[in-house]
Amino acid sequence: MARIREGDRAAYEALYHRWREPVFAFLLRRTGARSAAEDAHQEAWLRVYRWRRRYDPARPFRPWLYAIAANAGRDARKPEPDLFRLPPGLAAPADPMETRDTLVAALHALSPRDRRLLLLEAEGFSPAEIAGILALNSGAVRTGLHRAHVRTAAAIAALGFPGGLP
Repeated sequence: MARIREGDRAAYEALYHRWREPVFAFLLRRTGARSAAEDAHQEAWLRVYRWRRRYDPARPFRPWLYAIAANAGRDARKPEPDLFRLPPGLAAPADPMETRDTLVAALHALSPRDRRLLLLEAEGFSPAEIAGILALNSGAVRTGLHRAHVRTAAAIAALGFPGGLP
């Protein structure tokens, strides 16, 4: 990032190649629609370059990048269930397609805030990292995640998914 801050295009391209797939996968899960994810992905990388001088090298890069990506994908449309990829460990062995459809429907029954918390958690961010990305305190994130999990379970139950999700 130090080289990118000074306008080094080769460093930017190397960073893009390192992070393009995980950021796109995040945006695809966030938006649920390939076209919306592609638009948000392009916008996120434009913002990374445009705001390169705003990056604080004393802070971790990954949360900064994902905050930009989350903001770029904020207004994306409702997901297409066949494009939504489940986080690891959430596939029900009996019928993965039914699990996917149910999870997508449950996620979109949640508030945007709850959905954002769960998707960042699914990306592997800790509550402290999520707090940094969303400019919240860690306690609010932990409480929000707990409530989001409870609401997700309730939404899944309301959808009549047999046996719930693991």
